[in-house]
Amino acid sequence: MLESSYNPIQFEPTILEAWESAGQFVPAPESKSTFMITMPPPNVTGVLHMGHALFVAIQDTYTRWKRMRGYATLWLPGTDHAGIATQVMVERQVESEGSSRAKLGREAFLKRVWEWKHEYGGTITEQIRALGASCDWSRELFTLDPKSSRAVRESFAKLFHEGLIYRGERIVNWSSGLQTAISDLEVELKPVQGAFYHVKYLLADGSGDFLTVATTRPETIFADVAVAVHPEDERFRKFHGKEVIVPLSGRHVPIILDAYVDKEFGTGALKITPGHDANDWQIGQRHHLKTLSTIGKDGKLNQLAGEFAGMVAAHSRKRVAEKLLAEGLLVKEEKHNYELGYCQRTGVVVEPLISMQWFLRMKPMAEMALQAASGEDPALRFYPEYWRKTWFEWLNNIQDWCISRQLWWGHQIPAWHCSQCGRATVPAGHSDPDPTACGHCGAKEIVQDPDVLDTWYSSALWPISTLGWPEKTSDLERFYPALRYDESRQGREARALMETGSDILFFWVARMVMMCTHFMNGRLPFEDVYLHAMVRDEKGQKMSKTKGNVVDPLEVTEKHGSDSLRLTLLALSGQGRSVNLDLKRLEGYKAFLNKLWNASRFALMQIEEQGLRSYKAPLSTKIDFIDRWLLEELDRTVRKVNEELTQYRPDAAFQAAYQFVWYEFCDWYLELLKVKKGGLDTLCYALETIYKLFHPMAPLVTERLYAELPWAQKGQLIQAAYPLPAEAPIASAEDLALLASLKAAVEGIRNFRTENKISPRAQVRAFLSTAQPELWAKLAPFVENLARLEPVQIAVAPAGSAGKVATNDFTFTLPLEGLVDKEAEKTRLQHEVKKARADVEFSEKRLGNPAFVQKAKPELVAQERANLSAHQEKLTVLEEALKKL
Repeated sequence: MLESSYNPIQFEPTILEAWESAGQFVPAPESKSTFMITMPPPNVTGVLHMGHALFVAIQDTYTRWKRMRGYATLWLPGTDHAGIATQVMVERQVESEGSSRAKLGREAFLKRVWEWKHEYGGTITEQIRALGASCDWSRELFTLDPKSSRAVRESFAKLFHEGLIYRGERIVNWSSGLQTAISDLEVELKPVQGAFYHVKYLLADGSGDFLTVATTRPETIFADVAVAVHPEDERFRKFHGKEVIVPLSGRHVPIILDAYVDKEFGTGALKITPGHDANDWQIGQRHHLKTLSTIGKDGKLNQLAGEFAGMVAAHSRKRVAEKLLAEGLLVKEEKHNYELGYCQRTGVVVEPLISMQWFLRMKPMAEMALQAASGEDPALRFYPEYWRKTWFEWLNNIQDWCISRQLWWGHQIPAWHCSQCGRATVPAGHSDPDPTACGHCGAKEIVQDPDVLDTWYSSALWPISTLGWPEKTSDLERFYPALRYDESRQGREARALMETGSDILFFWVARMVMMCTHFMNGRLPFEDVYLHAMVRDEKGQKMSKTKGNVVDPLEVTEKHGSDSLRLTLLALSGQGRSVNLDLKRLEGYKAFLNKLWNASRFALMQIEEQGLRSYKAPLSTKIDFIDRWLLEELDRTVRKVNEELTQYRPDAAFQAAYQFVWYEFCDWYLELLKVKKGGLDTLCYALETIYKLFHPMAPLVTERLYAELPWAQKGQLIQAAYPLPAEAPIASAEDLALLASLKAAVEGIRNFRTENKISPRAQVRAFLSTAQPELWAKLAPFVENLARLEPVQIAVAPAGSAGKVATNDFTFTLPLEGLVDKEAEKTRLQHEVKKARADVEFSEKRLGNPAFVQKAKPELVAQERANLSAHQEKLTVLEEALKKL
């Protein structure tokens, strides 16, 4: 028996436990069609936030929808070892004990990290479980598990021996706080109030002439190797081919020509410092310039800076500017606001530095990824579609990927350096043992590279490592998509979906496409990419602890239930929009679930009173126009929900189902059911279909309600077949017209009562004028009951004050004595007259348009003429009523 009100805490944990213990999340072995979602692995250090809750709501909706459509559905869960985040967390723990990573040594420190992982690393997955995520938890993977490590080692070996991985000096983001290279995602840009320093660069010919260069970083002047101007900038033509003297350094460097220089920015002359700027490094490579570094890995100026050596680079800026001024080389200093990169973990300024690192050549890797998204029917599709343009822009300008990190926690690079010849030995594959001698010169003095791979490297292999690659496993064979990057879709549904945040399209999605397609002989890891936006507060502000606007999903689910949160996130997740989380909306969707709960209680009482243990398919029995109308509306909703889910619009799918349940089923059908007589087959069918329709979006409450159906097998809604639309219409045009007429009459009288403050309980007298008495005979019991009318007489109303309610089919006269405020009724009628007049004018304008009359279908023109006649008749009635009042 259902509890008296919707209280999710009473049943959610029990249902979750029952699903898991029954193995409901494991892919059906007998199904030939497969569908896979690979969960973006949350950091093992993490705790649940709204971004996680959003991807759970979306991904679980699609997992359950596909499962109910008969697919062997695999939603693969896992966690990421989060190299930097985890190492920093454990380092702080060790330091609080008076020790340090260096004191412990690599082996002992890694042991501590693993201990931390075993104790705390499962928190995030347990929290995701509590949201009702139907992942196959038996396949859960950690990115440092042996399964993942084999894939990492195999891929590194293959890419190295193919010449795609190399070691060399290039510019990287360097965190002096972490003492490692970091990715762009780990660089937090913050606005700073800085300055443009306009500095003289004297010509080296002794003429006294000079160029003025504007820079925000005078402390890097000591590493300048050129000054660049645009080749078409006439202001600098006389300087072409000459040299200038680097201020405070005395070195002579060339003036070079490069189209990268923006003639309108600064002074139009750009100092080139390849050792401390990524764009300058690119220019330096084009012009074969040498690279100098004046900032060390400790973030301080080195001996190249002379008297400033040893100063923290950012702190030395003012001192260097003062020196330039003293020597007459500072033309002016002007305020300039710009964004500066800070290390996300330590808060120190990130320095672009030249560093010896491992890199992966990305240009050749990007070719298949570019082709996969090309053409009119591409193999790889994006939702929203506009991300495809961004995809091309990024991949066409891709740079080599720095894949090494100066950390201990992570996949240690499987390369051994020789102290004799200086070359690196990399085993041929994951099954080969660690080398004991140099593969080039045979020397025994070799040592494994101390660096680890970027966390994103193992994540880029996630779709294949989770399925067992490089082994030829049954999972890999069954679930990995067969579509190649150079094939067209030809209407085929995706076998795999990648749903994630748009902020990691390139850090993760692009790299998965490149890496997995490379290793799977051109087969894509997924065909559809659905990118959701960031969850923000109700004002559109980013959630942060400092702003105090963070909403904890666990607190929300404890108070409102998991399904309320899921529905709210789905409703707000329209493609391309930020998810602005308003807790008032959440309370509204909880109220919706409560309405569904109460509607179910009413329906179940009717079923129990009639002693039903099963029901017949409604269309196999004789049903009335009300049942046919409901089934038609339900069928339209089923069609709409499936269409919207197919187009990755879960928000629109939910809204379609929501509108039907709240307005058509609860507000109309259940009220009509209290009046009409007959069997309950339609009610039983509709109720069961509603539960199935909503199950992917609100799985817990629907499973609980479904279990109360006398014919249902408890705990089996998750495996039930998803509703599909009928092949032919169910209700006739006459059926739909009957309901439209019924609704118009009831709503008109209800509005009259509300506007005139007539008690909802009071039964009201009414007299009816109509040209269709047979129509009224069909509708009378329903209108009288729902509008709270005494038995209506088809007769002229007695003299006296009365109100009029007119529809296209009926005109009701309601005596006002003792019921109505005349002024209020006058205002209402004036409003109705205005509306009716607008309807008449619209129809007259449409019929006065020759293009419509001559080109539209004859039945449309006839319908519009009928509409005009009905509007004119309604207007006449209302004007007469207003005149009498």
